[in-house]
Amino acid sequence: MAQARLGGGSRHWGRWMFSGPPTRGPFLRQLPEVLRPRLPEKWRSFTFRSRSNLAQFCYGDPAIHYEVWFHSRLDLLEVGLHFESDHLTNEHYFSALDERIVEIKGELGLGVELERWDRGWCRVFEAHPLAALDDHFRAAIAARLAAFIVVLEPICDDVRQLALRRR
Repeated sequence: MAQARLGGGSRHWGRWMFSGPPTRGPFLRQLPEVLRPRLPEKWRSFTFRSRSNLAQFCYGDPAIHYEVWFHSRLDLLEVGLHFESDHLTNEHYFSALDERIVEIKGELGLGVELERWDRGWCRVFEAHPLAALDDHFRAAIAARLAAFIVVLEPICDDVRQLALRRR
């Protein structure tokens, strides 16, 4: 499934674009305030950017980010961790996740998938059927995103530390 890059390929955080249904933008923009209290203190400081159909949460490199993405054609909402960096970086993360996928699925559930996809990118994600974009659904999505961060961010930290030692 192809991923549309924000800002025409730009890596500018803080660029806001709205073109979809009016309820999606507010739904996504309010996620950070619902997400932060569900996270351990050390993961509450993330960078956030949003547009009408997706929101991204980053802990450093914007090419490595958690994402909540509306798949309009499929009537699904994806919650995931995307690796949209260079091929070698993406493969380091993919390998680390692949080695622990049984543990990850044990903690996050069997609906979680790890895959390589468009442009040499990879992702670990799950898809949710669209529901009313109300406070209840936003809280449920924020809870799932928090679970992804709590389980996956320590693995990402290990990959980043290993990369630093290689330099």
